Amino acid sequence: MDIFGLQRVPLMARRNYLIEVQHLLLWGIFAGMFEGSVSSIVVAKTFNAGPWLITIVMATPMFANLLGLVWGTLATGHRKLPLFMALAGGTAAMIGSVALVPVNQFGGWIFAGQIALARLLLSGCMTVRSGLWKHNYPVVLRGRIAARLQFVRFSLAIGTVTAASMLFDFNPRVYVYAYPIAAMIGALAVFTLRKMHVRGEKAELAAMARRRMERGSSGPRGFFGPVRAAFEVVRRDRDFRRYLLGMALLGSGNIMIMPIMTIIVTKQLRLSYYHSGNLLEILPRILMMGSLMLWAGLFDRVGVVRFRVLNACVWCATALFGGLAALVIFLRPDLDTMLAFNLAVTFVALSRLSEGLGKGGGAIAWNLGHLYFAESGKAEIYMGAHVFLTGMRGLIMPFLGTLLYMNYGPVAFLVALMLGLCGLWTFASLARRQRREQDVRHDRVQAGVDQEAGCATAKT
Repeated sequence: MDIFGLQRVPLMARRNYLIEVQHLLLWGIFAGMFEGSVSSIVVAKTFNAGPWLITIVMATPMFANLLGLVWGTLATGHRKLPLFMALAGGTAAMIGSVALVPVNQFGGWIFAGQIALARLLLSGCMTVRSGLWKHNYPVVLRGRIAARLQFVRFSLAIGTVTAASMLFDFNPRVYVYAYPIAAMIGALAVFTLRKMHVRGEKAELAAMARRRMERGSSGPRGFFGPVRAAFEVVRRDRDFRRYLLGMALLGSGNIMIMPIMTIIVTKQLRLSYYHSGNLLEILPRILMMGSLMLWAGLFDRVGVVRFRVLNACVWCATALFGGLAALVIFLRPDLDTMLAFNLAVTFVALSRLSEGLGKGGGAIAWNLGHLYFAESGKAEIYMGAHVFLTGMRGLIMPFLGTLLYMNYGPVAFLVALMLGLCGLWTFASLARRQRREQDVRHDRVQAGVDQEAGCATAKT
């Protein structure tokens, strides 16, 4: 029984694929302890954090991406597997240190700092992992292979979140044992990668070294070197620049509402760890996993731009349903009737289901979308630019969302929805332009064929 789809992976890629499956079976358990909404639930309930600290913890996965340019430039021209293992090992060590956090007025802030540092290192893992996939898996199957790997990872994370939620309901201080155990599993996951071989890396590194010698330069230097490299990529690549604009608009709307949903569930609906975890994490992950292969097949068929058009429609529904939940709470803030409470929970659940479906596509396009535009040898620079701009959104938009929600309630979701619709329009316009350019190229090729055929007829 081929549970992991090994027989559908090309023969030359199977060994690396199997190694990565073994790695992700363990990494999924480790990452489930602090990724997604889990950390924000812990800081809200175990450390009794207020809205702003919840927002900080929820925002750390986004603003950690500010280092994307650094990781991308660091990975360019260097061996990727040792770098990935070093970053992943550092992430595990930082998560293990959570056991030392005291439960007092400063504990929540210490916990937030540890999660932020772990996420900074994890952002490097994400950037380098896309480079590993570029080398190890063929482009025509890359989306579906990535989907299977993500499925393995997130299926383990679901079990971890469920178990952790039940333990935290039993004893909120169980974190002193849970996080070190997760860190040991993470370290073991890193160890399983030691036998992976990155195909074609030696030849690419040698070619890059020759080009540097010919130019008499080792590439971007100094603190702002990565920024200059990314700026040059964005300046020269018109389509990638347009793609990043669409991602900025759509992503800003998505990121705005993430901390608000945690505030609604943990503070206004006052749900337990278990029910908070189910709504904020388990429900969207299940739908994300169930949709991965459908999204992956679509990605391989239509390309990243048309893919993002459809994916953006789903993300917009997340803001719409979230806004309806906020509207119910705004009209009946005490939720003093069963109808108001159930209605708010229903709209929250629909919003989370929409987010899960959107994340199913995002899990594919996030790691592979930039490869559609990237020049040879510059995949990490393209990914770094994309990740850095995500970090900029994460530094601003979660706090803007919380500020709007605390002062204007449902208006925050309206702003998020408008941003998402603008992102959708941007992707649609880019898709139309690319389609027109393809039609023009096709007509020119066809005209050339007809002309050659005419000449051949005249000669005969």
